[in-house]
Amino acid sequence: MKKVAFVAPTFPVLSETFIRTEIDSIESCGHDVCVMTFEKHLSAQKFSYPIYEVGESFSFNFLARISPSNLYNCIQFVMEQQSMPKRSLFYYSVKLASQMAKLNVEHVHAHFAQHTTSHSIAAAKLLGISCSFVSHGHDIYEHAFDIPLKLKRSDFAVAVCNDMKEDFLKLGNNNIKLLHCGVKTSLFKPQSKLKHNKIRLVFLGRLVEPKGVTYLLQSMQGLCETYPVTLDIVGDGELSEELKHQALALGIAKHVNFLGSKEPCWVQENLPQYDCLVAPFCVAQSGLVDTGPLVLKEAMAVGVPVITTNIMGCKEIVAPGTGLMVNEKDATALAQAIERFLRLPAERRQQMGQDARRNVERNFDALKQARVLSRWIESAAH
Repeated sequence: MKKVAFVAPTFPVLSETFIRTEIDSIESCGHDVCVMTFEKHLSAQKFSYPIYEVGESFSFNFLARISPSNLYNCIQFVMEQQSMPKRSLFYYSVKLASQMAKLNVEHVHAHFAQHTTSHSIAAAKLLGISCSFVSHGHDIYEHAFDIPLKLKRSDFAVAVCNDMKEDFLKLGNNNIKLLHCGVKTSLFKPQSKLKHNKIRLVFLGRLVEPKGVTYLLQSMQGLCETYPVTLDIVGDGELSEELKHQALALGIAKHVNFLGSKEPCWVQENLPQYDCLVAPFCVAQSGLVDTGPLVLKEAMAVGVPVITTNIMGCKEIVAPGTGLMVNEKDATALAQAIERFLRLPAERRQQMGQDARRNVERNFDALKQARVLSRWIESAAH
């Protein structure tokens, strides 16, 4: 099987567990894998694969291996693209290609359709190997650069939801694939819930505009004094202080707990103890939008129903009976959905969680998704 290099802007990143999940799963499929990143973070977490910083080593022997046709293909792409300084792109692509050549990489797969994809395509052209990329949202809907060219020059591109696939097809009818990000169902498992005298809601994610937390707090205002409910907000971000002030202004601060960022192990251990995950995603003013939120699948995998909005990939994740969906940026509709959930009998809430788990096992298991990606990688021609 092909040795695969995954290219990421920064690695590892706490909020980008979807990258680690995919790498682990591709490795489980039998591929030898490595990570190439432009900024390597120190991490206490141990990885079974090596992580290299682009440019940390270079072999001049590699230059003798570059064929004229491969050099031409690389330069052609570098000159056609408009989003990066051409000299810089070529320089770092040669460095990346040198490192991958030394590691005998046979396929390069980039996460995010920005500079990582540009460098990956150029380096793959130099080496004469196959390449692909996957987009996750902001790189298409907020800061998109040379997307039609990247679709044309890669062996295949992965969209993480149907709406994104349709948008890709409008830009270029290349080899575009649909593959939802997967969940390690072996790690995210339902647990017996401890008894509580309140229904526990949770939000999990970065505290930024497209997560819609401001609408969640608005929706809770009329519910906290009527129902035995608490809300834990797990995450941090630029809106953290603003949201805390909002909770105080709404008079719900005693019902809302801001827990800050948590490691993935905390999420795996504690998420099953909640009754519902509320994730009111929305489209930010900049166009940024969550295209296939992994947190929805993680919650459903541990048997926790979800309440979210019917945008992008969310509507492909939440099957009937596994949660509730409302329109984005509608605090009134969100409050009604939460109230509807709070009034359900405990047995019905439990059944929703069980159905959610089955939905994830059937449609979003990481190993199943990786096997599909592995077949695409193997079939991509050198």
